[in-house]
Amino acid sequence: MKVLLLQDVKGSGKKGDIIEVNDGYAKNFLIKKNMAKQADSVVLREKASQVASQERTKQLEREAAVKKAENLKNKTITIKAKVGDNGKLFGAVTSKEIAEAVTNSGIEVDKKQIILDTNIKSLGKYVVEAKLYSGVTAKFNIVVE
Repeated sequence: MKVLLLQDVKGSGKKGDIIEVNDGYAKNFLIKKNMAKQADSVVLREKASQVASQERTKQLEREAAVKKAENLKNKTITIKAKVGDNGKLFGAVTSKEIAEAVTNSGIEVDKKQIILDTNIKSLGKYVVEAKLYSGVTAKFNIVVE
C-alpha cells in the first residue's frame, strides 16, 4: 500500500515522502496513529503540484540571485573607517559593515553571504566575494578610506 508520511517515521522515511509499505503496517500503525495517510490519486496530484511549486520557487530565487550577482559584479563600494597614526584601523572592517554598505548602495545582501578571506585592518582596496545562492557568487571591490 502506498502512503504519504505526515511526519518522520524512523526506518521508513521523512515527512512528505510517499512510500510503499505492507497493508497491515499502514492500516494498524501508520494511519491509526496519524503518521501517514493513504496515497490515492488526489494525494498524489497534490504532492506533485507541491513539488512543482517548490521547484518553481527555487528557480525564481536562483534567477534573482544571478541578477543580483550581475549588478554587484565589478562594483566598487567605499567604506569610511577611523584610522590611527600609522594607517591601521581601529578594529577591523567586518562582513556586517560591508553588507550594510552594499545594501545602502541599492543591492540587498545579508552579512552571512559575505565571504572574507582575512580581516580588513588597514586602508586600501580589497576584493570581496559574496555567496548569494548555491553556486552563485559575485566578486566586488571594497575601498576602505
